[in-house]
Amino acid sequence: MKAFRTCRFCNISNGMYQYGQIDEPFSDNEDFMAVASIGALIEGWSLIIPKEHQLSMRNVYGLTGFSEFVGSVIPRLARQYGTLIAFEHGSAKEGSITACGTDHAHLHLVPLGGSLLSGLEESGLQWTHCRPSEIAFRAGVHEYLFYCELRSKPVWQDPVGYLHVLESPISQFFRHLIARRLGQPEAFDYRRFPHLAMAEATRAVLGGSLA
Repeated sequence: MKAFRTCRFCNISNGMYQYGQIDEPFSDNEDFMAVASIGALIEGWSLIIPKEHQLSMRNVYGLTGFSEFVGSVIPRLARQYGTLIAFEHGSAKEGSITACGTDHAHLHLVPLGGSLLSGLEESGLQWTHCRPSEIAFRAGVHEYLFYCELRSKPVWQDPVGYLHVLESPISQFFRHLIARRLGQPEAFDYRRFPHLAMAEATRAVLGGSLA
């Protein structure tokens, strides 16, 4: 019997599911997997995760295999739930609070039905236009926040988004913005509010549509 590791996403990659069917990928290949997100405040909130353990997506975004995989998931998510936003809390070291308690790279895809740009503007942080494939060069070894909107059409073609290179770690930045936008500011913390029923609903829908 396999033993659970400290990394939940590595466990999922190895077929060990802490949250039962919620953790079972609804789409995967040799290198990537897509799972329903726990702590989701919106049904359809999903994660794209490289199976290889790494701290951020910075060296993944430029890979053809990533573009092909996420490009296969996004249209199906959009068909089920509508237009999406995407974001990442890009960590640079184990245990950083920027990683929000998960030291394994992942990209959030969320059918928000709106924009977080006003929240970015009001945050006081400095944002620059950036494509995902440019993050490795633009952020270097530093931690970062990345956000983009997939509105014009539900595809992934290295979209122009917004990058902030962090001077110090920030925890659950985008989750704070989404929780406030939904009028649930206290529910940003997925550890206190795992919303497992929401994740179960997402997995039930996407497990049928993407199997």
